[in-house]
Amino acid sequence: MNGDFEQYSSCPQFESNPFQNPKEIEKCIGWKTPTYGTSDYYNVCALGTLVEVPFSFTGNQSPFNGDGYLGGFFTNFAGGGGDDGYNGDLWWEYIQGGFTQPLEVGKIYKFSMEVSLAECSDLMITEMGVYLSDVPITSPNSAPLNVNPQIVFYESNFFRDTANWVHLEAYYIADGSEKYLTIGNFRDDITTDTLSRISTVPLDPKVTYFYIDNVVLSDASNEVQTPNIFTPNGDGVNDIWSPYFWDGSSEKQVYILNRWGNLIYQGSLNGFSWDGKDSNGNPISEGVYFYKVSDTNISGFIQLVH
Repeated sequence: MNGDFEQYSSCPQFESNPFQNPKEIEKCIGWKTPTYGTSDYYNVCALGTLVEVPFSFTGNQSPFNGDGYLGGFFTNFAGGGGDDGYNGDLWWEYIQGGFTQPLEVGKIYKFSMEVSLAECSDLMITEMGVYLSDVPITSPNSAPLNVNPQIVFYESNFFRDTANWVHLEAYYIADGSEKYLTIGNFRDDITTDTLSRISTVPLDPKVTYFYIDNVVLSDASNEVQTPNIFTPNGDGVNDIWSPYFWDGSSEKQVYILNRWGNLIYQGSLNGFSWDGKDSNGNPISEGVYFYKVSDTNISGFIQLVH
């Protein structure tokens, strides 16, 4: 996948623009922008250009490791303004890469990446996401992509660190057909939560620009440890049971069964939590219960203690 962005066909020389074909980001092998947006490729080899490392047209940042990283506008409320062939008010950018093989159905994967807010940003945001798909998603303009990412990273205090790389990771259950991932802000101008900051590298107004490095998707089948005991007694400690992974499909269900195989509770894996009550809201007796995730081989036991 070239997730450390070290392999390139030639050294980047410019910031990307919509009229390039291929765009500069495509010099980084295996990566591109799926929209009309102009995500960028930075590398140590680009000496004397606007995309050199560590000093570039968007700020000052060294790679997390190696020589290169990618970057893009996660918000740009200035939009294209017609100058770049797009008359919209919004200019969201994404990066997209592919896998050599599709993900395996029902397998748990760990996704991780490093992000850093660029100094050109005068807005901070609280959320970014990763959308996994069986085919590349594309858009003829630079408006926000209208898809729901399966992996969402949320920071209530806003992603704000410009000096350091921030590590993000999440677990994901594969549907089994995914071959591509797309990273960016999947909220639109209405639902994107922003907070102003003072830009130290003035660029465009009302923008959020992130650097991205060290994108990794790995098999986590032997790594995830789902909690197997909880105490829903209302003391505010360990009152809720939930699995430690993301839903790859809103259709996946978690089933809670008693020792005789009777269904006690079920719900969508997307944000699933269980408070020790049955489907009618009645508290159930303490004991050992069985859980299973539909369309996967994931199952196990939970001990409920009052």
